[in-house]
Amino acid sequence: MSKRLAVSNQKGGCGKSTTAINLCGALARQDKAVLLVDADPQRSVMRWREMASGPDVAFQVVSIPSPSLHREINGLAKKFDYVVIDTPPGGPAGVENITRSALMAVEMVIVPIQPSPFDIWSGEDMAALILKAQEANPDLKARLLVSRKIGNTSLGKQLREALVSFGIPVLKIEINQRIALAEAAVAGQTIFEYAPSSAACSEFESLTKEVLACLKRS
Repeated sequence: MSKRLAVSNQKGGCGKSTTAINLCGALARQDKAVLLVDADPQRSVMRWREMASGPDVAFQVVSIPSPSLHREINGLAKKFDYVVIDTPPGGPAGVENITRSALMAVEMVIVPIQPSPFDIWSGEDMAALILKAQEANPDLKARLLVSRKIGNTSLGKQLREALVSFGIPVLKIEINQRIALAEAAVAGQTIFEYAPSSAACSEFESLTKEVLACLKRS
């Protein structure tokens, strides 16, 4: 059976789509069949895919912005080793229902959070949503990810201290804010095609190893 993950946060601009795209890129490099599901009605991932001008990316991308995603994905997921769902940011009830459905469909959710008070406040809402989802999906694991951290600052440490009250483990790896990630997105590529020797590439390799270790313990 496929391993299923969601990348989710109620706040936009936290690096959610960047995390989902490059996590899929790292998984595909392990010769795995990978599906990236764009569950955001704004179609951020699909727009990224449409910008690609080179060879096809190493994983499949589909758009399913549906509140019944947890049912619709079952048949499709059988063809893949890993399924990663990029969920929409918070919004109207219909949009939040898409995120709820995604959390019903996966065994692990990664929550990228930037080092800012606004993101921490939004993260509290996301933590509450995860706890609610775990009532219906008790096997759902959750991990927080320090995302878009500015290098050579103490913001990452301060964020980790603030996240203790969430009651959700924080991944050891941190994803820094790097221009190469933005440039890769504009090119319609993952960081592995765009800058294979970059620090950003190394960070996503480490993130993938940590995520896979969490999944194996399930």
